[in-house]
Amino acid sequence: MGVGLKIAFIAPGVHHHAGPAKVAAALIERLCEDHQVSVFSHTIEGIDLSKIKYYRVTAFTHPRFLAYISFLVSSTIILAVLSLLRKRDFDIIHSSGNSCAFYTNVITSHFCEREGYRLERSNIIEIPHKTVLQKLKALDYRIYRRLATFVEGLIFRCNSRKAYIVVSQPMKKEFIRHYGAAAENITVIPNGVDPEMFTPANRPLYRDSIRQRYGISRSDQVLMLAGGDWERKGVSYAIEALSLLPQPDVKLLIVGSGDAKFYGQFAELKQVRERIIFVPHSNNLQEYYAASDVFVLPTIYEPFGLVIVEAMASGLPVITSGFAGAADVIIDGVNGLLLREPSDVNDLATKIELLLLNAELRRTMGEHARETAEKLSWDCVTQKAIDVYNEVLSYSNLERPRVSVPRRLHENFRGGRSLRKH
Repeated sequence: MGVGLKIAFIAPGVHHHAGPAKVAAALIERLCEDHQVSVFSHTIEGIDLSKIKYYRVTAFTHPRFLAYISFLVSSTIILAVLSLLRKRDFDIIHSSGNSCAFYTNVITSHFCEREGYRLERSNIIEIPHKTVLQKLKALDYRIYRRLATFVEGLIFRCNSRKAYIVVSQPMKKEFIRHYGAAAENITVIPNGVDPEMFTPANRPLYRDSIRQRYGISRSDQVLMLAGGDWERKGVSYAIEALSLLPQPDVKLLIVGSGDAKFYGQFAELKQVRERIIFVPHSNNLQEYYAASDVFVLPTIYEPFGLVIVEAMASGLPVITSGFAGAADVIIDGVNGLLLREPSDVNDLATKIELLLLNAELRRTMGEHARETAEKLSWDCVTQKAIDVYNEVLSYSNLERPRVSVPRRLHENFRGGRSLRKH
């Protein structure tokens, strides 16, 4: 099988809850089966610490811009000290985002910061800023975005041999549009999903209990939207589309962190407040997918969208915009429905009504969605990351051991592309 590598994995958070931290956790769990993995993180949950070497990175958690810069500086210092003391000589240093841009040789980006900055400056993504608290949050967000955009630009301006990974083809196009030839060698590795955690089998387990918890009757039809950054996710479009539906028994379940007061007032304006249920961030999203009938995400900008493939794995028909990276795996009308424009609330309402009025279409589309999601395993994501590690090692002047494929991958990918041999 070969000699295992010494891999440093850097991520502000590592857990199975949501977002980039969930991607980091999935990769680390699989890489540590056959390699020596050191994790540099501020917080880590749900990982067997006996299988890794854990370095806690001291950093602020709030405000957002201070959390970003403190983790970047702290992780860079720790790696620099380890290097100077010759205590750790890593073959691969893999960073989730630009968390430690100056010492990594592999970076997985989950967001094109410059594209996000462009959308915010042009007010395509508009953050509420009426109250003092909203203004402070908006200021924090702007400072963070500028810092992250600056660091991202540094990476592409310096002529380094870093391997850069993004999570969708549309995201790669954004980087090329902003950074030109420097971004052409970016590798695309879509995120995966756990088909055992997110499965239609959850439906009889959680559907009734979740509905009872929030006063939803068995006969009600439930739309679900999940995630943070509600301005970007298109929560206002989902609320407005709900107001256009003639069926009074349709409820909208919004799960995640956001300004519930602001959007609650918007829902009151649209006269649908009593049909919307705001649920704080949950680590058990599989239970809410099970309680729902249709998943909607009219996002303005979404590099990938883990919640999309999780909903698909749960057997839900999905309505999302073409601006979501996960739209790459959706065949419009077969395993989901795609919006031409996320702001076209009439189109969104029409597509929602089409699914709500046709139980057979919901069922078949959900089945096709599940079949698609089953092919998006985390083992496949890990295999592709290993391919990138091999690319990095192949152009290194140092003698390095070749990357061995984890035992689980040998079982799942015997028919796939093998690693190159010298």
